[in-house]
Amino acid sequence: MDAIEGLNHWLDQIGLLLEPAQRRELMRKLSQGLRIRFRDRIKQQRDPNGNRFVPRKREQIGKIKRNAAMFQKIGRQLKTEYSENHAAIGFGGHTGFVASVHQKGKTIRPSKSAKPTRYPIRELTGFSKDDKEWIKSQIIIFLTHKTYQ
Repeated sequence: MDAIEGLNHWLDQIGLLLEPAQRRELMRKLSQGLRIRFRDRIKQQRDPNGNRFVPRKREQIGKIKRNAAMFQKIGRQLKTEYSENHAAIGFGGHTGFVASVHQKGKTIRPSKSAKPTRYPIRELTGFSKDDKEWIKSQIIIFLTHKTYQ
């Protein structure tokens, strides 16, 4: 968490230099760009560290196509929220519940008649080193573009 706190501190200092409308525009660009990066990473079956997701167990497959990758359509349901003070990327509703089960490796009952099942941790959202570098580069591009206008 130290890296995230350092990034937040750095962003807070930059935020003091910008007007609220400029901060909102920056947060919009960052949240939309990160949503695309997260979606692509989920589609490639990778966690933020670049490791492959733990595959399904054979008995969990059921009616699901055996060779189909997990979470192929869940990336479309990533939502962004932003204002001049924050940007957030995540899932909502039932998709949010499914994502949190996999993100945290929870034990749930997939259906009322099923026995409780422990799901392995599959991080869908989170920052990689590349994401942090991308954020820094986008902020620098944004600031240099704004100073010449």
